[in-house]
Amino acid sequence: MLWNHWWTLVCQLRCACARTRTFLWMALCLAGMTTRKDLAGVSSIVRALGLQKTCYNRLLDLFHSPALDLGKLTRAWCALVFRLQPSILRVNGRSVLVGDGIKVAKSGRKMPGVKKLHQQSESNTKPEYIFGHSCQAIAVLIQALASVFALPLVCRIHEGVVFSNRDHRTLLDKMILLIDSLGLKEPFYFVADAYYATGNIVRGLLAQGNHLVTRVKSNSVAFFPATPPPTNRPRPKGRPAKYGKKIKIAALLKENDRFQEAPSPVYGEKGVTLRFRVADLLWRPAGVPSGPGTPASSSASSWSSIPVAARSC
Repeated sequence: MLWNHWWTLVCQLRCACARTRTFLWMALCLAGMTTRKDLAGVSSIVRALGLQKTCYNRLLDLFHSPALDLGKLTRAWCALVFRLQPSILRVNGRSVLVGDGIKVAKSGRKMPGVKKLHQQSESNTKPEYIFGHSCQAIAVLIQALASVFALPLVCRIHEGVVFSNRDHRTLLDKMILLIDSLGLKEPFYFVADAYYATGNIVRGLLAQGNHLVTRVKSNSVAFFPATPPPTNRPRPKGRPAKYGKKIKIAALLKENDRFQEAPSPVYGEKGVTLRFRVADLLWRPAGVPSGPGTPASSSASSWSSIPVAARSC
């Protein structure tokens, strides 16, 4: 019964394959990924299913075949997840997507996409430079029991693969394209680390009606909304001010009397209290200030949740 249900789900990915033979090879590959016990690439798939040696090259041909459309496969997989997964975490009616980049070291000397990479991690156990793949991935949060898990949606190698020397897209631009490749019709929140706290990501998400939840850098500055000009006297010359008083976000931590407290919602944390402060500020890199009558939380240049929080037991 389990395999019958598995086959029913896999058949819904048939639209990504141009031929039936291609679809059957893809289903065989997915079956091997489902049952394999190691991560040795195609070899683990052959061992898990007990295939003949000749199937090794056929599986390699599948990954390079133009009959398998990767874009259609990605959209079909995302549509399948959102249609059949009732436990997707939703906040204010929006699903929550998480994204990040990962650098995986590779020992092969002639592997496609392998390049010298600099690791910016603060961990002392990681070398500063490695040879490997630089990928970016996106997942959706799923509620399971009393915890939350990330269900992968898409992952791509975004460094080391160059098809044209005129391609000047950055990793941030490629992340926006990766989000658009999902083909999601419903609005969502995109959660990422401080690396993605840039105007490109904010503007790219707002263009589709989505929002970014992130942590700004420690040296970031923001602006209070500009004071509207008085209506009882003529407006002064010049363009109306877009930004008000400038403030360093780290300075908000010094005003302890304005903090609020709430119990930690993290699974397994008991007796932990979160102290936080919320302020509506304008962020200049987004380039779009709040319009008249527009809530600050829906503006491209506003941050309704400022990451100034402290823990206390």
